[in-house]
Amino acid sequence: MTERDIVQRLHALCLMADRHRAPSHRHTAEDFVAQRDEIRDGLRRCYRELTGNWPGHEADAAGPERRQRPPVPTAILRHRERTKAARA
Repeated sequence: MTERDIVQRLHALCLMADRHRAPSHRHTAEDFVAQRDEIRDGLRRCYRELTGNWPGHEADAAGPERRQRPPVPTAILRHRERTKAARA
């Protein structure tokens, strides 16, 4: 990994962090958590490539576990269906 690759990768992660928004009427809590996890995983992968081991783990560790996305509440699913039916 060249110095230019490192700079581009860190810049992309900084842009992702800048666009990260708290939950509101436009951004759901699930999207917030997914974006936060994506930023965290990107930083951990970058750290792994630079140092050769995962942060907070031994060098021979396989790496952090993959987190599953939280399930979407049924109320949100019903609302999405209603809005989709109203548009049709």
